[in-house]
Amino acid sequence: MMRRVLLALLLALPLSAFAADYRMDAAQSQLGFAGTVQGESFEGRFAAFSADIRFDPESLSESRFDVRIDLASADSQNEERDSTLKGEEFFAVERLPQANYRAEHFRRLDDGRFVADGELTLRGITRPVSLRFRWIPGNPARLQGEAEIKRLDFAVGGGDWADEDAIANAVRVVTSLTLNP
Repeated sequence: MMRRVLLALLLALPLSAFAADYRMDAAQSQLGFAGTVQGESFEGRFAAFSADIRFDPESLSESRFDVRIDLASADSQNEERDSTLKGEEFFAVERLPQANYRAEHFRRLDDGRFVADGELTLRGITRPVSLRFRWIPGNPARLQGEAEIKRLDFAVGGGDWADEDAIANAVRVVTSLTLNP
């Protein structure tokens, strides 16, 4: 009898109360970055990353993001810059090959977009990072977002590279994910 009552209660809950789990389609998803070196802008991307997404605009408290980034896959279309990025002064890929972004707190903005308030771990340092994004429901769903990080907060390019006149501290991160349920 108790099982039937519990089952009836579960079936009566609206489906929107449960956030959906999504897997990233790697071939259709991108994670990019943009910065400025000696006054010149450059863009790049991470060729290897994965994202596990649980999201429902009607159930933000149940939503979660978990993104893992292979730092050795950084590609800015400049071999010398890419080698420097992967080196000890920047990403230190030999010691710390992966970055991770996790978010468990979400806010709805007035313009229909959302903010994921999460934490980025890079070079063993964890700092808060907010990702502003647009959610496009469907099968597949799309997530298009942008965040700004301060590289020096993560000791990326410290020491001789810490001069913000040579390398801007602000780095823009852009993502476009295609997500399958």
